[in-house]
Amino acid sequence: MADIDKSYTNLARNSADLCAFMIVCRHGQLSSASKAMKISQPSLSHRIKNLELALGLKLFTRTSKGVELTRDGQYLYRRIERPLTQVSERFAEFSATDKAEKVMISVDYAFASLWLLPRLPRIRDVTGAINLCILTSQDPVENAGPDTDIIIHMDHFNDSKTRENLLFQERVSAICSPAFKQSHPGITSPADLLEQSPYLLHLNSPTANTPWCSWAEWFEILGEDTNDMSKDTIFSNYELIIRAASGGQGVALGWQGLTESLLDGGALTTLLPDVVTTECGYFIDLPQSKSSNMVEVLRAWIVNEAQSPQSDGLS
Repeated sequence: MADIDKSYTNLARNSADLCAFMIVCRHGQLSSASKAMKISQPSLSHRIKNLELALGLKLFTRTSKGVELTRDGQYLYRRIERPLTQVSERFAEFSATDKAEKVMISVDYAFASLWLLPRLPRIRDVTGAINLCILTSQDPVENAGPDTDIIIHMDHFNDSKTRENLLFQERVSAICSPAFKQSHPGITSPADLLEQSPYLLHLNSPTANTPWCSWAEWFEILGEDTNDMSKDTIFSNYELIIRAASGGQGVALGWQGLTESLLDGGALTTLLPDVVTTECGYFIDLPQSKSSNMVEVLRAWIVNEAQSPQSDGLS
């Protein structure tokens, strides 16, 4: 063991100079070898001189075309070329290997842009060096691939949904820009808002069983007749609805748990005090039969963050 330690110690002292020696051998010129190593030619010459002094041998002679190996230099090259090349290639392969764990989350557009995105720096602090892949779609369950580790989606309550899977229950308000609210002082009730239905910003429902609350459902729960309600502006992406509402272009449905930061920051405000609570909510599921420790850690953090009373402020 002591002999091995001594060999490694000796190699460690001369490893950089040996690598310089190999590169000069392959290029046959100090100038091109120094460019390949991205060091100056005097620095490279100094490395070769150090190796020659350590070995007590002259390894190169200068020629009009560059440098040539001496007999001792040729002997050293033959002895170390194959093993040193193998070591360098294997180390390069190992260094290039993606050792970071990958965690894939399938989530809808609204949750991704309004909840996950502002928290990414804190998620990075929790997870460390992982590749976090966020797959967004209108239907996270349907579009989750076989490699998906976490699914965050809205769903109806049922017996199979346990409390530990729930992030937050669906609670919905009518929200708009402060400028829109100021310019429409006559809207003081759901009935007033319903009369202004062209200003309502609708989210397109890809299926008839879409779990999230629609404007029609919101008004009906509050006792309003929606038979005459028109659909003037329909979006396929909730983020676009939020942009339109922030720009004073109409009234959006705002989900508690997603829009608090926008309300607290003043970009949006509640138009009416009415809040509709439904039998739906955002849930988090782990589709894999066996999850890694990091997936479990991230899931627990998301649950705790979503259920924390302080989570809305992103402090």
